[in-house]
Amino acid sequence: MKLFNFENQNRIKEDVLIIENFIPDSICDSIIKYWDKAVDTGSLMWEPISFYDSFASNVPDDDYKTEFGIPETFFIELKEKIKEAVEVCRGDKVREVSYHCQKWIEGAYAGFHSDNTPIASPEYNSFERSKWASFLYLNDDFEGGALNFRDHPITIAPKKGMLVAFAGGHHNIHEVQMITKGQRWTIGSFWDNNEVVYS
Repeated sequence: MKLFNFENQNRIKEDVLIIENFIPDSICDSIIKYWDKAVDTGSLMWEPISFYDSFASNVPDDDYKTEFGIPETFFIELKEKIKEAVEVCRGDKVREVSYHCQKWIEGAYAGFHSDNTPIASPEYNSFERSKWASFLYLNDDFEGGALNFRDHPITIAPKKGMLVAFAGGHHNIHEVQMITKGQRWTIGSFWDNNEVVYS
């Protein structure tokens, strides 16, 4: 089974890239089952984040993931492949800022925002390093939860195994529309293209 697929690319805007079937459906299902067990064992602890009724945690990487059919080095390779996809979108190198798993329950949403500036200004804020974003969708058996761009005719309905990468700044104000039924599972990450190494 091929674990990572870069073939189904769709650049829907200069700085917005979709890759469908980035990972297989079966691996998506396995990750969610593995995360459920990781909660039970205490290696994954969901913490509320600033968006209403959504939760995040570090991506666990326990030895027992292989019980769910997840290869031993999968999460290490996954992070590298996501980085590669963001670099395809940007056309140049990026550096990791954050990498985490997310659970969005019914009623969760993220209102219109920029990832690294105030919504009304192109001036950077304390999230300056989050210049590029990517989201890997692990399921699509929910309602709502689309990624919608305010100033562009772009609304992306999540599909299982799809990766979306985009520049997250003021020129790409975006929202996650409310989850109206079910749960939405993702791996989210943010990336910087600044040559300065932050301490």
